[in-house]
Amino acid sequence: MKHIALILLLVFSTLTNAQTIKHLSDVGSKGTVPNGQAIIYGNFIQRLGFASGGFAQDIRLMNIDTKEVFAFRVKPTFKSSKENTFIYFIEPGNYAILNYWWTHSKWYGGKMFTESIFKGIDATEGFEERINSGEVDVNALHRYTFTITENSLNYLGTWHFDNPVVSFTDDKEVFDEKVKNKYKKLDFLEARVVLPN
Repeated sequence: MKHIALILLLVFSTLTNAQTIKHLSDVGSKGTVPNGQAIIYGNFIQRLGFASGGFAQDIRLMNIDTKEVFAFRVKPTFKSSKENTFIYFIEPGNYAILNYWWTHSKWYGGKMFTESIFKGIDATEGFEERINSGEVDVNALHRYTFTITENSLNYLGTWHFDNPVVSFTDDKEVFDEKVKNKYKKLDFLEARVVLPN
């Protein structure tokens, strides 16, 4: 049974990587919530800081209902800032966080990682070996999920990806103060708090 679950996990990961990934569109400074759609925003704390070099970093989501995979940039190219703001248009639906795509800057270029994200689990290097050895029970792997409703502005929190076991915190009041002057057409006071759980 354990081997079947592992095979399914690996097949799903392979299909996710082979599947067409749609990129979410970022919200400009004059953006508003389109009718029938939504906006997500938050703060992302990356794994590496300066060691990320100028490489971009992305998060991949899956719409649980449609099985479509989406990506959005959480660290822009050519920036090494530890924290970055994200704000994107998104279709309403139920979402699961699939993986974190990042590159560790090396003298010869960079080493790329596609790290699966599970609740309370360090899925960095050696994850498959830990599953094979039985150290990680595949039946105990659960994704972080969140639900987006139509015509809504959604604060997804501060995403702490600076540690292998990720977490999410609600820093909405402080964060809204940082972004409200740039996005003047969005009413951040009306934003829903939707922390992945």
